[in-house]
Parts: sequence; structure tokens; C-alpha cells
Amino acid sequence: MHNPFWLHPFADPFLLKVRGRYYAYATEPEAHPASGSHVFPILTSTDLITWTAAGKALPALSADHFFYWAPEVTEYNGQFLLYYAVHYREEFSSCIRVAIADQPEGPFVDSGHDLTSTLVDWAIDPHVFRDRDGQWYLYITIEYTDPSQGLVGSGNAVCRMLDPFTLAPELTRVTAPSQPWQLFEAQRAAKGGRDWYTVEAPAVLRHGQQYYELYSGGCYYRDNYAISYATSATPMGTNDLQDSSWRDWSGQNGNPLLVSGTKQLISPGHNSLVLGPNNVDLYTCYHAWTAPDKGRFPCLDRLFWHGDTLWTPAPTAGTLPTPASPRLRELFEQPELSPAWQPQTGGWQIEQGAVVQQDEQTASAILQSRQLLSSNWVLEVNLRHLAGQGAYGIALHGKTGEAARLTLSPDGLLTWSDQGNSSSYPLPAETRLQAWHQLLLTLSGRILTIQFDGLPTHESVVEWTPDTFALITEQSSAAFSGITLTDHFRDVFLNELSTPAQRGWQEAPISHPTWLSDPIAWTIQDGMLTQTNSHSAIHTLAKGDAAISFEMSTAIRSVAPPEQLQDAAIGLLLWHNEADYRLIWLRQAQSGSGQLVVERSGEQPYVLLHNLQTPFDLASSHTLRIECRSHLLRIHLDGPELALLDLPAKAWQVGLTTRNTAAVFQDVWFIANNDGAS
Repeated sequence: MHNPFWLHPFADPFLLKVRGRYYAYATEPEAHPASGSHVFPILTSTDLITWTAAGKALPALSADHFFYWAPEVTEYNGQFLLYYAVHYREEFSSCIRVAIADQPEGPFVDSGHDLTSTLVDWAIDPHVFRDRDGQWYLYITIEYTDPSQGLVGSGNAVCRMLDPFTLAPELTRVTAPSQPWQLFEAQRAAKGGRDWYTVEAPAVLRHGQQYYELYSGGCYYRDNYAISYATSATPMGTNDLQDSSWRDWSGQNGNPLLVSGTKQLISPGHNSLVLGPNNVDLYTCYHAWTAPDKGRFPCLDRLFWHGDTLWTPAPTAGTLPTPASPRLRELFEQPELSPAWQPQTGGWQIEQGAVVQQDEQTASAILQSRQLLSSNWVLEVNLRHLAGQGAYGIALHGKTGEAARLTLSPDGLLTWSDQGNSSSYPLPAETRLQAWHQLLLTLSGRILTIQFDGLPTHESVVEWTPDTFALITEQSSAAFSGITLTDHFRDVFLNELSTPAQRGWQEAPISHPTWLSDPIAWTIQDGMLTQTNSHSAIHTLAKGDAAISFEMSTAIRSVAPPEQLQDAAIGLLLWHNEADYRLIWLRQAQSGSGQLVVERSGEQPYVLLHNLQTPFDLASSHTLRIECRSHLLRIHLDGPELALLDLPAKAWQVGLTTRNTAAVFQDVWFIANNDGAS
């Protein structure tokens, strides 16, 4: 992968992932396009590396419309809705409109709906967000012109969506301009000589119980343009444009900017968010100037969670690590089924990038995946109903005959059946099963979660180990596409009724006088995995299958009394067997600085790095992330790479460890990387 990833101007980039394929949309570079000419350039990719131009999205409106900005596309019940800003009459009259297409590459047709003119005279930068309860919201950029409310300029607001074409009448403040770095122009003549500040380009996501709005601020063509974010306990407050539910991020070490410019990439901003090919890695897509007046070019970088805060290396220029592949990735691009699949019953054929079971009379059609499931995974299957009155979906099978089924049926139910016990859930009332829909299954230890089109639907404890999966139909014809399988877990410990053992955490089996087996010391509380025993000993938990190439991360901190921190250490475990393991610790030195300590099996611990930070507080949260590829282990602390170690190229199981301290672990995640996956 390379930044910029497209060597032509492509401003305000928005990325959409649809059944394993990516579509990028950009602001129209022509300021006054002729009526009927097409606007909004589109790019396509299957891997985030190689991109192809795919024309433009939408015919321009009448000649009195101009400045077509910031398109964003969302999929809804088989249709693709393009929300965009367009000006009319004069520069400070702008509205948000919606266009519709049957395919993500268009052609789009304007729906005739103007969403915002009855609310405000000027609105740009639309962003659609769907919460876990199914409610849709439209975030936009408007003007805040009341000096008594803070700085004057543009800022972000939100409305509930009654349907894709209608907003509720309440417009609520999200992020108004409030900080000096957000200055667009001092004494701006077009605004009566007032100092004018800008906050724009909202992009919203939810992590745990918190909402995050990434936004851009400053002047898009000056070097103060940058990205920051705000947080809230609710996607929309209740106090209209005076609401204060959203709070700006306080920043890191006094710096309130998440992404700011460099000599190579100037004024990065207007970002969107998208998952990588493995359905796990989160990317931010933004534009930046490569030189003054050369245009804005699109870039991609990983976005990481450090507990409850965000971190990214962006902006990065040049060659970047290749996006991690899932273990199975099936777009059905070849005319015949690949060896990854074994038809057992039914008539399975590939048609237009999908595998189709055509016979609606077949009582039970099965297309078996040859991939064995690991102990932790995320599986995506996209599917749509074609004909028949029966069910269709996914089957899981165990080694000793256990079976479970996740199916959709024409009566509008999603049903999970496990060993004869069933739970059914009504799908959203507007659901058209003839359209494509996404099923996302995640297994972490023995806890299975199911999402339908991104909405949490079911969670249960599976008392057996799924070994394989299959696509199934029962007296129905259905199509399946965009299937990915990634070896992965992410534990955010929000369900305090679950146990570490249910999540798959087990103690490493080692016989050593300094290692203490104390399973009851590990508990889930307050959204964290807590090791409560501070006695002088090493405590460990391990999870998952061993892998040669992987990433792991967690936010950690000691909860021991201050007087005990001098002997405390917390960190990560790499486990091959009892005679071959690594402990990677953060430790607080007597000088007050931090140390990175490594212990190999059978050897004394040694300090790899002194003076990590001074002062270094082990009782404050730190994020430790490791990347293992081939024989190299990269260690990252609070974002940047800290050290590079040689590591034998063998399979390692990952885990958590403490020494002489109680500690908490937040947001623990693991991804097996599968370069060259099928």
C-alpha cells in the first residue's frame, strides 16, 4: 500500500465497503459543472492497494446548482443512497440532497429530496450514522453565528432521520468551533470582517458505550487544517443548538490534534472510516496536499483504540504495510467454485459474483467450507433470498456431531438454533429479503455474537466447539457473496456476567515456583479484565490458537498501592510451550522512568530499554501492542514503535501477565495475519 493511494486529486474521500469490495467517492473538482454532466469521481478496489477509476456518480442538476461537495454513500435495503452537498443561488446557500442507485458505482439519480433547506440556509458535509438500536442520524456542517455561544464560524450538528429522505425537525449541536487552532480566516471579508473558525466533516462511530465524532478544523488550504475528535454518551443530545453532550477530546500531552500535517502531507483532513479486508482493522481515509496548490490526494492509515482514546500514525507518506488478509476471502470472481468449497447437496452455481443455490425444492442444500474454524473468529456472510418459502443461512458443525444453524426466513425472522434449542428475532419491519444483507458472527472463547446488517441481534454461550461452517438452504433458493473468515478476538469486557473462562482465557500450564495459579484472581468488572492478586508472583492468562504471524494489543495499568510499584510489572505473554516462552513487561524503575523488560524461558529478565518516559507512571493507562511477522517482533508503546526483536519463526499463543501487582487490562485484541490467504 502507498500514500497517497491515488496519484490524482481526490478531495474529501469517502470509502464504502460492500461485500468485500471498496468504493471511494470524492468531491467534484469542477466548480460549475454543466447541467447533465456527471459529478463525483468514483474509484474501486478489492484490497485497498490497487485502485481503478469507475467514472462519476451523478448527473449534475440545473445550471443554478454548483459546488458539489463531500458525497457519502450508505446501503439501505438493497439500494445505495448518496448524500451530498450542493450550492444554489449564491455561495452561502447550500443544502443536503439524496441520490439513489441500485449499485454502489451508480448510476445515481437525484431523488428530488432536499433534506436541510427548511432547517438551515447552508449545510455541507453530510454523514449518515446508524446506531445499534437501528436509529439513523444525519450529521452535517452548519454555521454558528452567535458570539455568546463561543467562536463564530462553521460547526457540526445532527438530526434524527425519520426515513432516508426525511429529517426530524430538531437540529442539535454536536461540535461548534471553540479552539484557536480551528481558525479559518482572520477578519474574513466574506463574513463581515469577523474572525471565522471552522469545524467540519463529521465521521461518527461507536466504541463500547461511547460515541466518537472525528472532525476536521481550520482552513482546508492552509497548514493549520487537521483532525481531532469529540466524545459523547449519546449520539444526539436534547438541547437543540445549545446542547453540550459532545465534548472535545482534551488531547495528548497538551496537543488536541489527532492528525496534523507534515512536510510530505500538508493539511490532512476530511476523513472517513472503513474496515480493512480482514473485517477487523480500522482505517481512516483522508486527503492531504502533497505540495501547495497541487491538489488534495487521498491517503489511508490504520486507526487504533488505546483503551477509550484513539491513536493513528497518520499522516504517513510512501510505502505502508500491506493490509492484513483474512484466512478465507471469497468474492466468487471465477466461473467455477474454488477448492475451498465442497458442494454436498443442492445445485450450486456461480453467477455475477455470488454463489447461488438455484433449486427452491431441495429440502436441504449444503455448500461446505473446507476451512477449519479456530477457537476465535469473525465470519461475514452476505446473502439474499431468491425464491421459495423455506429458510437459508449458515450452519456450524462440531467434531463430534454438534450442530447449530443461523437462518433467515421469508416470514421476517432471524433464527438461531443450537442443539435443538431455538431463539427467533423479528427483522426490522422494512427489511426486503430479496436485497443483500450481512450476517456477522463472532466467536470469542465460547461466547457467540450475531449481527444482522450491523445491528446486534443475539449473544449466547456455545457449550461445544464449532469446527466447520457451511452455507445452507431449506426449500428455498438464495445467493451468497462477500464471505470472509478471520482468526480474531476482541474482548471489551462490557458483560460482567461473563467469566474469563467463557471468553477463552486459561492459565498457562507451567510448573515454576514464581508462577502462581490463581484462577479466581481474574475477574471481569467495570469493563476490564482485572487481576486482583498483588502477591509476589507471576500471574498469566493465555487465549486462542497459536499463530506465526499476528498482532495483539491491550491497554494496561497497575492498581497496586504506590509503595508497591517499584517491584511491579505488567505486560504480554508469548507462549510456545513450558520450555519456550517470552514475557514482555512494562516496569517502573526506581529513578521514576519506565523500562521495557523481556524474559525468555529459563533466563533472568533483562531490561531491553531504559527511560521510556520520565516520570513514568505504571498506574496510568498504557497501550502495549506487538506485531509478529516471520522472525521479527515489533513492540509499540502508546502508539509508536518502541523496539524490534528477533523471535523464532514458530507458532505462539498470546496472553497477559503481571508480576508482583494487581492490574487491569482493557480492550484486549488479537488478529492472526494470513498473507497469501485463499
